[in-house]
Amino acid sequence: MLCKTKAIIFHSIKYGESDIIAQALTETFGKQSFLIHGVRKKKSTLSSYLIQPFSLLEIVAYIKETRDLQRVKEIKPSIILKTIHFDIKKSSIALFLSELMNKTLREVEPNIQLFNYLNHAIQILDFEEEGIENFHLIFLMQFTKFLGIHPKNNVELATYKLPGDFQIKHLLDLSLTDAKKLKINGLVRSQLLDQLINYYKDHIDGIGKIKSLDVLRDVFSS
Repeated sequence: MLCKTKAIIFHSIKYGESDIIAQALTETFGKQSFLIHGVRKKKSTLSSYLIQPFSLLEIVAYIKETRDLQRVKEIKPSIILKTIHFDIKKSSIALFLSELMNKTLREVEPNIQLFNYLNHAIQILDFEEEGIENFHLIFLMQFTKFLGIHPKNNVELATYKLPGDFQIKHLLDLSLTDAKKLKINGLVRSQLLDQLINYYKDHIDGIGKIKSLDVLRDVFSS
């Protein structure tokens, strides 16, 4: 069945000489894998530039529920991002969060609330100029709600303690636009990230090594 849906790209890999396989969260069909033919050809009307982490797309594809790989007919931006794929800090955050979401979102079923949240969060990251270095910390805390592992109280976070005054619990009531108000240094930021990842791994099996984490650390340590 030929269907149109909005999609958020998580990850993509080269396939064959000119194709790409992309994993994405769609508005209508949940998490899906798409085969995009010929996108890497020199004369392709499509650009592989579109298929990057956090790209917001509109996809026309042949969808079959019993098939693991859906075939794309048409693809175009639903919203053109202005900074995420050009700013090294923002692109590193997009890469890291996309990898983590791809590892933790394992259900295919559509979730319109999650899709709308991610769509909005990506636009905030694209728009904001200050506090970018804190964005992923607040995002990681908020995202636990959609995974069913959101801490119910401060007691649940007691084992994820940081040496100083600032603790993970202080992220609970922050919105993504509060990132610029979060006054913490690089060391505390790194400690928070470590403990948030520990929290995820303690509550979700099989996350394993997050390859993009080293890139994120390098970018924010410079």
